[in-house]
Amino acid sequence: MTTQLAVERLGKSAIVALNNPPANLWTPEALQRFAETLRSLTEEDAVRSVVLTGAGESFFSAGADLRHLENASRQEAEAFLEAFQAAHRALRGFRGVTVAAVNGFALGAGLEWALACDYIVAERGAQLGFPEGRVGLVPAAGGTHLLPRRVGVAWAKRMILGGEMVRAERALAIGLIEELVEPGFSKIVALSLANKVAQQAPAAVATARRLIEDSPLHSLEKHLSAEREAVLSLMGQAEAREGIRAFLDKRNPAWNPEEDD
Repeated sequence: MTTQLAVERLGKSAIVALNNPPANLWTPEALQRFAETLRSLTEEDAVRSVVLTGAGESFFSAGADLRHLENASRQEAEAFLEAFQAAHRALRGFRGVTVAAVNGFALGAGLEWALACDYIVAERGAQLGFPEGRVGLVPAAGGTHLLPRRVGVAWAKRMILGGEMVRAERALAIGLIEELVEPGFSKIVALSLANKVAQQAPAAVATARRLIEDSPLHSLEKHLSAEREAVLSLMGQAEAREGIRAFLDKRNPAWNPEEDD
């Protein structure tokens, strides 16, 4: 099994680092291990959040290792792309919150890795972009869908069609990232954001995340109906009973309540 992925547990968070120097490129083996790791973490009740980062100081990830595509057959290329998409589905399927700690260049599939997270924290001086057009390709792990949802169509076109790189400072201004931090602090700040989730009920977090992501697909009336059904469903679970009881008792809730009745 590949050693290109390092996993560390810290409190209720798991830190997953891509470790394939010098540019932290994605290989089929790393993608398979990543998908397996995320599926495993989502089964661990003690893990409430995941922070993603790149090993070293210069690269979050420069994207796919193109050596696996240079002379690939259509079948081999399709398998590589499917591995990317499976890894991203596993990331987006994690039941808690995911935070990208961008500590350098985030390019192509590396930026798509960050875009699949709930939040993105980037260090001052980091650069983000989609250079696929320079090698005759297009993003294939959600970039053309996720980027315009964050920055709008015009900036998505500038970055994907024009290959425009943006520094972390500009990324903050256009809404591509949520936090801009000094070099060396992205993981610390990402962990701080991730740990806030531990104060919330796990089922409520998972439900709210789904509602937020589905919101562009629904009219207001349809979304109000979805929210109503979500609240009624949550009210029948032990977490909501504990949360309401703790609020009325003026104490912090314990998110390991009894089994649902």
